[in-house]
Amino acid sequence: MNQKIWILFKNDLTGSIPFHLLFRSGNQNKGGKITAAVLLLMGILLLAYNTLTAKTLADMNQGHLIPVYMLSVSSIMMVFLSLLRANGTIFGSSDFEQLSAYPVSDKEIFISKLLHLYFFHLLISLPFNLPVLLVWAPNTAASPVFMILFCITALVTPVIPICIGVILGSFVYHLAAYFRQMNLMAVFLSLILLGIFSYSTIQASSRAEGMQEIGTALYSQMTSMYLPSVLWQFDSAASSFPILIFLFISCLFLVLLIYTGSKYYRKLNLRLLASTVKNNAKQRIIKQRSIFFALWKKEIATLFSSYNYLLNSILGTVLLIFLSVALLLFGPEKLTDVVPLPISMETITNVFPMFIAAMLLISNPATAALSMEGNKLWILKTLPIEQKRIVQAKLACTFSLHCFGFSISMIAYVIRLSPNWEQLVWAIVIPVSYSAFITTFGLMLNFFYPHFSWKNDMYIVKQSPSVFIAALTGMAIVFVPLALIFFQVIPLFLIYMALSVLLIGLAVIFYQRTCTIKFL
Repeated sequence: MNQKIWILFKNDLTGSIPFHLLFRSGNQNKGGKITAAVLLLMGILLLAYNTLTAKTLADMNQGHLIPVYMLSVSSIMMVFLSLLRANGTIFGSSDFEQLSAYPVSDKEIFISKLLHLYFFHLLISLPFNLPVLLVWAPNTAASPVFMILFCITALVTPVIPICIGVILGSFVYHLAAYFRQMNLMAVFLSLILLGIFSYSTIQASSRAEGMQEIGTALYSQMTSMYLPSVLWQFDSAASSFPILIFLFISCLFLVLLIYTGSKYYRKLNLRLLASTVKNNAKQRIIKQRSIFFALWKKEIATLFSSYNYLLNSILGTVLLIFLSVALLLFGPEKLTDVVPLPISMETITNVFPMFIAAMLLISNPATAALSMEGNKLWILKTLPIEQKRIVQAKLACTFSLHCFGFSISMIAYVIRLSPNWEQLVWAIVIPVSYSAFITTFGLMLNFFYPHFSWKNDMYIVKQSPSVFIAALTGMAIVFVPLALIFFQVIPLFLIYMALSVLLIGLAVIFYQRTCTIKFL
């Protein structure tokens, strides 16, 4: 590997994942250690789940489908992540100006960015590939040649998802550059692409429902959802030829991507930079307003100034609005036909508040609100205002997003599901309680573990300790009540009452604690 490419890749990786801080002592390094611990825990849980799935397939005499299944599921996940991660890593990266000053070529920079995505996808695919070697290889007595072929295939599998993400990401930014609100338009186009891909995946998954033989149905399902999986055959010696074709196609796509991408890398990034400078340079009339409104508007401006921050923050709210509008237009019967649910309309009406709460948990810009100040932290230090006002403004930014999605979902809920008064009360109280809890909890975590010296906001938006801890906590406070509801362990009103009292009480405590944390 070219030495310059290696140095660029290593610096980029160190800036996004601070491995060098994991083995250092001191309070400042606790955030990185917590992030590593949470990632390790999530990886172990995913590995355990995939291992159980592989053993289930082996017990059903479908062991030969384990490699295809694991590679297909990991590839679909990588396509999603590529669509979310390519923009902000390759195009629209905050370190473009700094890299432009280095004595390196555009091709070397572009390849180092691709290596960054490749390394990230390898980590994602690891919990899917290890069960294949742990279960499939012993169960089918796979020969060393097949095991080597699988390992090579697993190493090459991320290439096509990366190519898809980079191509669609460049297309998104190319169109978004024509608009004044470039980041908002880029997020809008990205969400459309994600929606199209999700819909096509669901439709492909439902095509095999009528098949009786589980092996045929599963194979048809996987090949329909991810077309390259047709070439992944590890049954006999004759199946090695399709695998070689897959390796050749992947390498060909990678070569074409490097040649084309490096050619237009600087041109597109300069266009994005010029568009950003032009929009920021427009004069605006300054009006006198309250301190709270000025700080709130500053938080909203920060939210819309970053593609990664905006996309990560509004994904849950947009999904909630989309599904609420679909419920309003088509009704619950049509939606349950698309995604079959073995539950009654009464149960859907009862658990709908938890669905709203789950979507609000995904939209939480408060987990990175303080870290997004970055090198502009001195502004907060010099403002003659109380810390409480800063906390309130950052909380209000998240509450504004939640309120917008919550209002639309309530309209659909009332019109289509016709709840009684008790169900309507819980539909209001439960989402409000979850919103208050996760927002105050996420902001408190960010005050405990701030990170201001970032080069790319990708780290603090997607990989910071506050983001991971808030995400795991949100999953726990959704799955546990849902399990109690579906198994009817405790009456519904007792579950909702205990949840609302607990979450509101914790939100008040978290808010008071955040106002006293000295970060300035």
